[in-house]
Amino acid sequence: MKAPRMLKRKSIDTEKDPYLPKLSPRGMAFCGKCGAIYKGKRWSLGPVAAAPDKKITKVLCPACRKIKDRFPRGFVTIKGSFLKAHKQEMLNLIRNKELRACYLNPLERIIKITERNKEIEIQTTTEKLAQRIGQMLKKTFSGNVDYKWSSDVKLARVLWSRDDGQ
Repeated sequence: MKAPRMLKRKSIDTEKDPYLPKLSPRGMAFCGKCGAIYKGKRWSLGPVAAAPDKKITKVLCPACRKIKDRFPRGFVTIKGSFLKAHKQEMLNLIRNKELRACYLNPLERIIKITERNKEIEIQTTTEKLAQRIGQMLKKTFSGNVDYKWSSDVKLARVLWSRDDGQ
């Protein structure tokens, strides 16, 4: 029997993200929009269970604030003739990637998916989610992937492309 796989949490750089609070709420807090819970300096998903003497504060989590303000930290652009025949399959995989990322860290979400001309642009709340989407597309569908990171703010631009001949 295999041992269960341990999932490692990664640290979040709070200095460069203006949406992460400098001071954390006292006790527990939950997002009134998505249901994420803030407890022990971490956001997670799950039922709100607090001791009867503890106060639970209703807030808007950083991811929901970024979505509301349309403040993306990652952009993924998908283009090429391969996209036309496999668009729905790609979108399904991207949504599944978002669900898995959100389970591990509810602050990693897709803000918006825009289809224009012969390309798709995905905006994400974190640069890491954009990077992982690019890696997943490369692993699943081959093609070419290009990553661009900004130096002053945490922002990623990922371009994945593939033509039918590849």
